[in-house]
Amino acid sequence: MSLLQQAADPVRVTAAATSLAAAGATAAKVIEQVANAVTDQRLVPHALLHAGVLREDGRLTEAAPLLLAQAHAMVAMSVEDNWDLVLTVPTFLRESLNSMSRDNGGPGLPLDTERTLRMVAESAKDRLVMAAPYLHPSFVSALAPAMADLLANGGRAVVITRALGVSAPKRSETNVDSVSILREAAGANGGHLKICSWDEAGLGVHFKVLLADEHLAYVGSANLTPGGTSSHAEAGVLLRGRRVRSLSRWLHVVADELIRRSLA
Repeated sequence: MSLLQQAADPVRVTAAATSLAAAGATAAKVIEQVANAVTDQRLVPHALLHAGVLREDGRLTEAAPLLLAQAHAMVAMSVEDNWDLVLTVPTFLRESLNSMSRDNGGPGLPLDTERTLRMVAESAKDRLVMAAPYLHPSFVSALAPAMADLLANGGRAVVITRALGVSAPKRSETNVDSVSILREAAGANGGHLKICSWDEAGLGVHFKVLLADEHLAYVGSANLTPGGTSSHAEAGVLLRGRRVRSLSRWLHVVADELIRRSLA
């Protein structure tokens, strides 16, 4: 279980492995499916052997589909509505964070904002939503390859931000440059990239969210900028489970309304 939960989407990984085993796939295919999603890849064959999914000769056991289905159900139960603390910790606070961890028995360190955002973006298979009032080319460039891969494989992406239009009060050239990077990364698949901007007075949209496939999302105070991911003290959560779908639906509503207002 702990090995499977290293995956960005352990429920999807175990479901795919179960389907492969049920369809008569080779053990190598099942191992590859799991290993590609976890950090400790070399442990996968040993874990599957210990779980009774693999035989000593390296082939799948007859019980493999059932055992993997049980693992899928257990993982789904364990990650449903699960969350982890995500922090951006600037240099002046790092020792305080280490002390907090030691005082509470450690390690217990929270997730890092920059690594978490990259992981969420790279996990998207069908849909990726980037939402923040402030973007920056240097950080958006780090997420652009994941978005480009998603679009190339038939997925869709939505960017929700502000002050992109030429008529927007205090138009943000930094946001404009960031969106240009994403459009360039999308290339021929740009039709699957939707850009939505609040171009009226005030902030309009102020949430900071990165959401993948209605199952995984960062929600917090950090903008998609170097400051938000390294220099400022920021706090957020990494959400997993069914409640992410509600957030996804809300972002869809916001995107549609921003497009409607831009066309009005």
